[in-house]
Amino acid sequence: MTTDILKERQAWTLAQKVDHALATIDVFISRMGGIDKVYCSFSGGKDSTVLLHLCRVLYPDILAVFCSTGNEYPEIIQFVREQAKKGANIQVIRPEITPRQVWAKYGFPLVGKETAQKVHKVRFNPNTVTASIIMGTGFFCLAKKWRYLLTEPYETSSQCCDILKKRPFHKFEKITGRSPIIGVMADESDLRKGQYIKAGGCNVFGEKAASRPLSIWTEADVWQYIEEQRLDIAEIYHKGAARTGCMGCGFGAQFADDRRFSILLDNHPKAYDMVMNYTNNGVTFREALRKALAVNGRYLPDEEPKNLFTSPSC
Repeated sequence: MTTDILKERQAWTLAQKVDHALATIDVFISRMGGIDKVYCSFSGGKDSTVLLHLCRVLYPDILAVFCSTGNEYPEIIQFVREQAKKGANIQVIRPEITPRQVWAKYGFPLVGKETAQKVHKVRFNPNTVTASIIMGTGFFCLAKKWRYLLTEPYETSSQCCDILKKRPFHKFEKITGRSPIIGVMADESDLRKGQYIKAGGCNVFGEKAASRPLSIWTEADVWQYIEEQRLDIAEIYHKGAARTGCMGCGFGAQFADDRRFSILLDNHPKAYDMVMNYTNNGVTFREALRKALAVNGRYLPDEEPKNLFTSPSC
């Protein structure tokens, strides 16, 4: 598998990609020994909604597994319940601890996963070769504007996803012996692109078997499929949300076009206040996020300086 081959496949028509995804799912389930040996990872977001629809075209009774972390938009929870009422075979799993406990113990999710990992490595192992590389000037260094995080009284962490999502799914897989069908796309990041190329395609077999039927799809493909198939999606998308991951996640919130906290404040002010009051080492998430946003000249939605062009929650 090469980058050029991936680009060629990403340029296919949606009809070609649908056929490819269905074949990918069918081959994976057949190789794994039937639908009792697999599950569809279902987050309630648009991508996994498309994935579950594709899986159910071939296998209407396939098991979908939703991890309720306690950090989802209420609209996502409601959507998952609605799909179950309509006949989807959905099992709910949960992490062992709450988001509040994760942030208190491990730190806040700020800036981005890679940045958080670098901050953690330097803070806890400052005298290693890895730390010296991170603090250098090369490609893998920690950007200077985020180095203030190294001396903050609170910790910065990328542990949220692992503890709240990955661990519950891994536990489920170990107990049931099922392997996942996942709705990730290579188009989402360089990391996902590299994983697809390294895997050599959408299906991976062996000890860590997994299927990623949407790997060659793009965001535009997902929306086109939703429109063509007239699929219901979670209401939060109609309220302005571009993505529906954890509602309180700070990863990427510093970018100028990100409105996640404005949307959260507008639609769920109590949840917004709850997240802002999570603490680590006696510091609130509000305080930590405020400082991270300020680096890029941004403000929390309820702290934005007022002017003639400012909407109530911008």
